Amino acid sequence: MSRVQVQFNPSARASRRRVARSGAVAVAGLLALAAAAPARAGAHDGAGADSRSTNIALAEWGRKLVNVNTEANTVTVFKVSGDSLKKLAELAVGREPRCVAVASKGDKAFVTNSGDGTVSVVSLRDSDELKVVHTIKVGEEPRACALTTKGDLLYVANYTEGTLSVIDAHTYEVVDTVVVGGNPGALAIAKDDRKKKDSLLGRWGGGEDRVFVTLFFARPIAGGPGEGFDDGRQGVVKTFLVSDPGQVDEITLSPLPDSGFRSDRTKFCQQLSSTAVNNTFCPNPAGAADDPAITQDPQAVHPNQLGSAVVCGKKLYLPNIGAQPEPPVQFNANVQALVHVVDTKALAERTDLHVNLNQQIATEAAPADPVGSLQRAFGNDVVAIDSDAKCKNFFIVSRGGNYVLKAMVGEDGKLDIGAPDAVVRLPTGNIPTGIVVNGKYGYVNDEVDMTVTVLDLAGGTALATVPSATPPAPGSFDHARLLGRLVFFTALGVPDNGLVGAQIRDIDPVQFRGKQSADAWSTCASCHPDGLTDSITWIFGDGPRQAIPLDGLYSKLAGAHDARINNWSAVRDSITDFNNNSRGVQCGAGFAGGDPLALQPGTNVACPGTGPGLPNPAIFDHGLQQGGSEALDFETTWGQTVRALNAPKSGDASVTAGATVFQGACASCHGGAKWTKSQIIYLSNPALDKAFAAGGTPRDPGLTMVANQSVSYADARVEPARFLRFLDLVGTFDPANPIEIRGAGATIGQGPLGVAGFNGPSLLGVGSSAPYFHNGQAQTLQDVFDQHLLPSGVTIAAAFPANLGDLEAFLRTIDGRSPILRSETDDFKDPTKECPTCPATP
Repeated sequence: MSRVQVQFNPSARASRRRVARSGAVAVAGLLALAAAAPARAGAHDGAGADSRSTNIALAEWGRKLVNVNTEANTVTVFKVSGDSLKKLAELAVGREPRCVAVASKGDKAFVTNSGDGTVSVVSLRDSDELKVVHTIKVGEEPRACALTTKGDLLYVANYTEGTLSVIDAHTYEVVDTVVVGGNPGALAIAKDDRKKKDSLLGRWGGGEDRVFVTLFFARPIAGGPGEGFDDGRQGVVKTFLVSDPGQVDEITLSPLPDSGFRSDRTKFCQQLSSTAVNNTFCPNPAGAADDPAITQDPQAVHPNQLGSAVVCGKKLYLPNIGAQPEPPVQFNANVQALVHVVDTKALAERTDLHVNLNQQIATEAAPADPVGSLQRAFGNDVVAIDSDAKCKNFFIVSRGGNYVLKAMVGEDGKLDIGAPDAVVRLPTGNIPTGIVVNGKYGYVNDEVDMTVTVLDLAGGTALATVPSATPPAPGSFDHARLLGRLVFFTALGVPDNGLVGAQIRDIDPVQFRGKQSADAWSTCASCHPDGLTDSITWIFGDGPRQAIPLDGLYSKLAGAHDARINNWSAVRDSITDFNNNSRGVQCGAGFAGGDPLALQPGTNVACPGTGPGLPNPAIFDHGLQQGGSEALDFETTWGQTVRALNAPKSGDASVTAGATVFQGACASCHGGAKWTKSQIIYLSNPALDKAFAAGGTPRDPGLTMVANQSVSYADARVEPARFLRFLDLVGTFDPANPIEIRGAGATIGQGPLGVAGFNGPSLLGVGSSAPYFHNGQAQTLQDVFDQHLLPSGVTIAAAFPANLGDLEAFLRTIDGRSPILRSETDDFKDPTKECPTCPATP
């Protein structure tokens, strides 16, 4: 691996000479400044400041603020004056900007553009016009960014490549690439605490920077229990010295053995339940019905989705969305609001300092009227963090809760939110995703509202909400799409209807608390970041299931006319169907009327009520696709636009050779505009056909259904009559696998779904979406080749032993820009085409 060629700044070198010549007076002055300096220089920008990835940053020692408008493809520069912001300019950058880093002098900012694979350089000089002055090409999907403490090097995390691009901040040249693997999620750069004293100031940590980069997804623990377990994965932080990028060290982040929440595992113990398949998730196979070890089983939780980081007080703080995939499926034992901590000197995790913020929130008293209140609103998706200069107070963003949570460092060194009686939540605009702190003020990037919320940190209030960009006009497609994003990302709620003409900023999710989830516990985005996947194998009602990304749910060519059948077992047809997920798993009322599903008799989770009423009766699995409510229709619109991540491209001959193998052996099942043959080509949208919901006659006589699964379709209207199977047997289902159980416990007369096969997943972004298969049993593409059976009954590896490298090279390039290959469904629908893989109607 090549080394970074650090180029010295001549003006900085001259400055050092002047300091050396200035004698004892200047040195004494510098020492006085050092003594008065805050514990964390990174609380505002300036030379020597620690750096971190963020989408909102201060410049000129707090006199300017730069905010990234991801939904508008712009950045906005504000003048900061006390508690007020004045908009100076809004500048167009690349597609989907994600991060901003401000140069130490405050004269320019660097903005990563994830959709374009570029970095925009923005001039911030008062003497010049505020404008984009340069564009730098980096890797695919650049997200996180951070500058070294001297501001001479910019690090950019290329999310789908597993690399960091190193850029000379003066010449704008990419001078090195550091391989970190995985999907790099957040960056933080600070002085290395283990280096010798600075010769001039006599302080420790002089001269050497250390880079910390998180991997966004947790990794299976070697020798651990494996997929589907609360303690089966660990977080990963990679770190290296700027001067030695060839030596990348690794810090692992352990699961919390006790999240602070309990579950009743009675249904998963064979001695207590006649329907239990095995004792895999039974805490005590010999326990009695009243055994608290079973009825009040402590739940572990592991870190995941590490997308933010800050170094403060010789510690690295990492908020993340903790995952609890074990059964039962219930709202308070699925996701948690975690903060993991790393000692930056020892380069090791501090297990004694890891916290679950939700455990503290649970001690708060419930508000008398939750509507309009943030009291006892749980952390859901904690996605950003910053601290004050003394590293005493931390401010953590709850994306779906529309608030910032204040946490203080307690006597034991852990973050303490002051529960139960002194919890401080600072309200924000819709879907906050970033924060920067300076003195007594905080500034929050409200992504969906396209605003900045100004916070009074001492008073615990929001002072102002300032427009950063212009939201789309009501009635426009972009307005519908953005409203759908709000529905998908909120943990609170929105009204079911009356949204068509509403301004997005006028919608206050706190007034609809309880619609999406109970007490703001979770969002759709909790398991589907950016509408994609959290890479977790959940033990759901159908069995173990990998979270499926939405980028292949709808064709980007034909939209709603080319929709994938939902789920691994083809048990749902639309996003509308998932309204019952809000009601039954997240324990909200949903977005089409009614109480939470879990309040109804026969359910196994006790959820708080949200008021009287019945849900839209046309919403059930394979039920109504459009017209359930405006909120659900807008969410569907947003789902149709979820972008497949750009994959690294290569002109290597192996990619071309792999495409040939793929077209001959794989495209029939994984071709088409969605890169899957799965498609709703049968008559759907049965409206009020409750008989079908109860297991009655399908509305399309050509459709074969078993246990709510869309198994196959026969169309006698074409000549010759054809038969298309949606669930394929590819050798990945093993009923003896101990995690092959239903997440609700009951078998309903059968084991977990999978005997009939599985609904083919989309291959969009397959190169960066491991693990694979319905239960995550294939951790790599090579594992897929070794296990996946072709129709001939042999594995891919056995059929193409000499072509596996080529095939993998091709698969890693598949994204929304790849040429489309015909699938079996394409041929099935076209009577003018031969369909050798479509047998005659049985």
